[in-house]
Amino acid sequence: MLNVFVSASVPFAHRHPRFYETVDVLAIREAIKSLIEVVLPVGRLTCGGHPAITPLLALFVREAGLESDRVTIFQSRLFAMEYPPELAAFLDVRIVETVNDDREDSLRAMREEMLTSRKFDAAVFLGGMEGVLVEAEMFAKLHPNAQMLPIPSTGAAAAEVFGTGKYADDLRTELTYSTLFRRHLRPLNPEG
Repeated sequence: MLNVFVSASVPFAHRHPRFYETVDVLAIREAIKSLIEVVLPVGRLTCGGHPAITPLLALFVREAGLESDRVTIFQSRLFAMEYPPELAAFLDVRIVETVNDDREDSLRAMREEMLTSRKFDAAVFLGGMEGVLVEAEMFAKLHPNAQMLPIPSTGAAAAEVFGTGKYADDLRTELTYSTLFRRHLRPLNPEG
């Protein structure tokens, strides 16, 4: 079974203008939809429960008629009052306890648990803020043999990750995300 980690978020204008100024929200939406269509029939997706991404995942899983048990979502209990209602659509939600009531410590603990929860074949990075940058660095260290796919057309942090590494040029030029993900992810599926 193909295991793909997804690091994605929609930047907030008030937090980090540098991410907000370059983000393409429609591109993130289309990339999430394509990931669902390409990966879930043959594998699973694992991600953190960002309030803008979880509703998209729930919508596209439902629209595709796929089982939501192929999506694992990690949440820190620190944000319990902010969980999106769409979280209830998923069977595999993992709540990670807070650490010292501290935001950074709690996020670090959640990311460590999430990124060590399974052996990943690949990671996809879409839009995002500083958390995407942190997760890209952590993922590279924890899964050095896995493929990393930062999608720069989604802008924000994903474009920065792409700009700091040596990645396939089609990640920059191919805007048909389903084609892109089939090309890069389907060959990684051990079951064909």
